[in-house]
Amino acid sequence: MENTLRDCQLASLGKMLAGYTHELKNHLAIINESSGLMGDLLDMTEGEDEQTRKRFKKIIATIGERISQANIMARHLSSFAHRMDMPLSVFNVNDGLDEEITLIERFARLKSILLKKNLQQELPSIYSNPSLFQFVVFAEIHKIVDRCENGGEIIVSSSQQDQDVVVSLEGIGLYGEWQDKSSLQMSEAVNYAVKKMDISLNVEEFENRQKITLTLPAV
Repeated sequence: MENTLRDCQLASLGKMLAGYTHELKNHLAIINESSGLMGDLLDMTEGEDEQTRKRFKKIIATIGERISQANIMARHLSSFAHRMDMPLSVFNVNDGLDEEITLIERFARLKSILLKKNLQQELPSIYSNPSLFQFVVFAEIHKIVDRCENGGEIIVSSSQQDQDVVVSLEGIGLYGEWQDKSSLQMSEAVNYAVKKMDISLNVEEFENRQKITLTLPAV
C-alpha cells in the first residue's frame, strides 16, 4: 500500500505541475504579446495624444497584473514543493489550502466551476504530514471536479471545533459517479493516507451535492 500511495501522490503532483506550467505559460505569453503591442504602438506614434497614453496605461496595468499572478503561483509552488521535505512537521492548514487551491483552480475553471474559499483565520497549527494532507485534499477535490457539471461550485472551508481543525470540501451541482479509471486505486490510497495521519474523513451525499469533512487534531 505504501507503493500505491506514493504512486498516487506522484501522479497527483504531476497533474498539478502540468496545470501550473500551463497557466504560467499563459501569463508569460500575454506579457509578451502586451509588450509587443506597446512596441508597435510606439513605432506608430510619438505617444503625445491622450488616447494613446490611455492605451499604454491599460497595457501596462495588464502586464503588472499578469506578473503579480505569476509571482503568486511561483511562491505557492515553491511552498508546496517544500512540504515534502519532512514527513512530519507543524503547519497551518490554511497555508496548505491556499497553496493547493492556487495550483488546482485551473482544473475547475476549465469546466466553469466556481471555486470558493471560506477559511477561518488564526486557526491553531497541526502536527502531521503536510504533503499527505495536500494529497488527500487534491484527490477529493479532483473527484468533485470530475463529477461537477459546468457552472457548479466547490466551497473549501476551514474552522476550529473544540481542539480540532476541520476542513470541508463541498461540491454543488454534481451528477453520476466518479469516472476516473484509477478511482479505486486513488480511493484506497486516500483511505490509507487518512489512516496513516490518524485523522477522520467523512462523506455526506445529498441530491446533486456532496460534502467531505476532514477532522485534524490541533497541536
